[in-house]
Amino acid sequence: MGVSMSEEQANKEIVIEAYQRTFGDLDVAAIDEFFSKDFKQHNPTIADGPEGVKALVRMLSSQGVSRQKVEFKHVVAEGDVVILHSRYEMAGAEWRFIDIYRVENGQLAEHWDAMMQMPEVRANTNSMF
Repeated sequence: MGVSMSEEQANKEIVIEAYQRTFGDLDVAAIDEFFSKDFKQHNPTIADGPEGVKALVRMLSSQGVSRQKVEFKHVVAEGDVVILHSRYEMAGAEWRFIDIYRVENGQLAEHWDAMMQMPEVRANTNSMF
C-alpha cells in the first residue's frame, strides 16, 4: 500500500519537528514523543532505541553544544522515508548533516546518516550547504 502526498507531507513535518526539538532544542523529553520504542539506529556509534538518542543529546549538552535553530536546506519525502540536509553547529564548528528517517505510525522508526565538518581548506568555493 502506497503513501499519499499528504502522508509524505505529514511525515516531513513530524521529522522536522522531531529533529528541531531533539537536536536543536536539546529536549530529551521530545525523544519519548517522537521516537518509536523499538527505534533502529544505523549509525554505528549510537545505541539502538530512544535511550541511544537520549544518551547522544545528553552528551551534546555536556559538551557545551548550544540550543539552536537547525537550518534545513533540503527536506525530501518518498513513501515512509524522509531525508534531511541540514546545518548544525558543534564545538564552534559548522557541520553539514544528511539524515534519513523511516517513519512508522507517526514516529521515527529507523535512522541513517552522514555528516561532515566544514573543512578549513577547500578545493572549491561551492557551499556545502
